Amino acid sequence: MKEIASNRKISQKLVSMITAAALLAPTALTAQTPPPGGKPYTSVPSVPIKRCANLGNMFEQPKGAAWGGRMPVEKDLAEIAAIGFDTVRFPVRWSAYADSKPPYTIDPEMFKKADEVVDWATKHKLNIIVDLHHYDELFTDPDGHKDRFIGLWQQLAEHYKDRGENVFFEVINEPHNKLTNDVVEPMLTAILADIRKTNPTRKVIMGGDFWSGISSLETFDPPKDPNVIATFHFYEPFNFTHQGASWVNPSPPAPASFGSEEDYAWLDKMADATIKFQQRTGVPLFLGEFGAIDSAPLKERARYTYAVRKQAEALNIGWCVWAYTNTFHVRQGEEWIPSMVAALGLQQAPAAKSEESPAKSE
Repeated sequence: MKEIASNRKISQKLVSMITAAALLAPTALTAQTPPPGGKPYTSVPSVPIKRCANLGNMFEQPKGAAWGGRMPVEKDLAEIAAIGFDTVRFPVRWSAYADSKPPYTIDPEMFKKADEVVDWATKHKLNIIVDLHHYDELFTDPDGHKDRFIGLWQQLAEHYKDRGENVFFEVINEPHNKLTNDVVEPMLTAILADIRKTNPTRKVIMGGDFWSGISSLETFDPPKDPNVIATFHFYEPFNFTHQGASWVNPSPPAPASFGSEEDYAWLDKMADATIKFQQRTGVPLFLGEFGAIDSAPLKERARYTYAVRKQAEALNIGWCVWAYTNTFHVRQGEEWIPSMVAALGLQQAPAAKSEESPAKSE
């Protein structure tokens, strides 16, 4: 197809641009770098998200657990906005804070904590995606948890119905295992119908199976609704982005680099999959997660981040980097990591004390 061929040229041109940029100092990867040639694919409506950060490893860990990170404070949202992000994705393990029996009541204290983050985002003029994350039981027993899943969203929809249009919903993060497209799609349709009773025009984000990877786009068919946005996640090549990850079995070997022709071919695959999906469905797309693990050499992380970000932008797809400061760092402590800020095309932050790769975190 003409559009696909055009975007293959974009990816190939990206290869030479990124390779050249990577030979320079990390701060050379700035927002002033000329965009790749070719025109973005724009036959579907654009998404009101351009640059997004995930508030990862904050509210999605199991109840009572700590994954080595910290909770957000208002200063985080203020500084996320100041550096150039327009959106935050807010993963919450809502299922861990709800009763197991009908009506599956969500703990009011959890709502109180989440509302504080929503308030901060709104105050600092950020979109915020309220994301139902890590409902693990749903993936292994969809039939047994269907009613509870729907019940959670009935409560979330009611609770946030009076919020402004900057508040988006994301129905379920990364369906996988038994929650295949043919199983999850009827659930998404039912949940959307409930959401529309109280939130008639709220933006609602939905993703497909196989952890919402690009392969899910081949068959994913979200409900027909002008305010539905489809999402996908991109962590390819996986052996690079998850090198040495302790939660992956077997863990990909480390150290690993990014930059081979085979590595860059994944950008072509992203282009092909996203364009075909949008041609087939007419539904706009959002890149809800991408990034590389902290244990990867920082120069390689920046090169990879730059490559994926530029490809998404060439495809007219808004993106959300994983994560912020608790894992897959863009920020370490009180300091933004300059090469990562530059790779994301954000406003340049003051130099950090060290350009060493941040410590690995789940």
